[in-house]
Amino acid sequence: MSNPHIGGSARTAPVAPWQEAVAEALARLGWSDSARIESIATDIAVVVVDAFLDRDLLVDLSGSTTFSLSVVLEGSGRLSARGLPPVEAEAGTAVLFACSGSASGEDLFRGGRRFRVVDLRFEESFLMRTGDARLSSLAERCADAAGREGDAIFLAGFPAPANLLQIANDIAKTPPSDALGRRLYLHGKAVEALGAAIDALDGIAKGRRPPRPQERERLLRARDILERDFRSNWTIERLAREVGVNEKQLKYGFRDLVGQPVHAYLTALRLDAAAQMLRQGVSVADAAVSVGFGNLSHFSKVFRENKGVSPSRFARLD
Repeated sequence: MSNPHIGGSARTAPVAPWQEAVAEALARLGWSDSARIESIATDIAVVVVDAFLDRDLLVDLSGSTTFSLSVVLEGSGRLSARGLPPVEAEAGTAVLFACSGSASGEDLFRGGRRFRVVDLRFEESFLMRTGDARLSSLAERCADAAGREGDAIFLAGFPAPANLLQIANDIAKTPPSDALGRRLYLHGKAVEALGAAIDALDGIAKGRRPPRPQERERLLRARDILERDFRSNWTIERLAREVGVNEKQLKYGFRDLVGQPVHAYLTALRLDAAAQMLRQGVSVADAAVSVGFGNLSHFSKVFRENKGVSPSRFARLD
């Protein structure tokens, strides 16, 4: 396998058929340069996509046996699998997909926006090894159905809880590296994500209410406002008033939908913008003021806590 976007331990382990299918699908979508596929263990792999779509894309996709957990961080679309109802997926949606044998469907990716998703792939051997009846029985049912009928498919979308969104964001932001420590970190995050997804499905089955469509739309608008105008002094009160929800709805709903509290998300936006400015040669003081920090020492402290190095040292990094 020579695909440059399949890395990690995939260089020393056989490439699974689904990896070939995903790499081919990414190429058809024009996303090969905006995605990475990494095998972090013999039975777990991570796919991260970060691409901008200038138009809607409707694509016929097909693949082979796989079990995946996808978390949409930005963008929206509609996912489908032959014989099953389609799943509407937008920012904050998690999707569990399993098939034994072959599967095909027509997927829609909506344009005019950034599309960012973390997709985790687990081999059947991992599911069986967990000893969890919910996972091992799913694997067994798919295998049994495939033996009888040729194919078995499972597709479910649900609102991703805050901890799952945070895990997905952590995975997406992990810089590429061949270091063993990084692979172990991603391995732990992938397993943690699957656990969070299963717990979330249990919660839905027990009747915990996800955000209503109108509330979800307003919370997503709050996120969009912060992304467009992160330099302003946004408070919970001001932002809640701007989007038409009460402060409690914003405080807890935003965290559940986006995966971070409002203030943490705003801070991350500011620090990412500041980091970009530092790379471009802007001084530490000017970068701090430009992104909304009024106190230079506070900016330096927060930057170090989030980026691991001081702003001045970050500016000197290649």
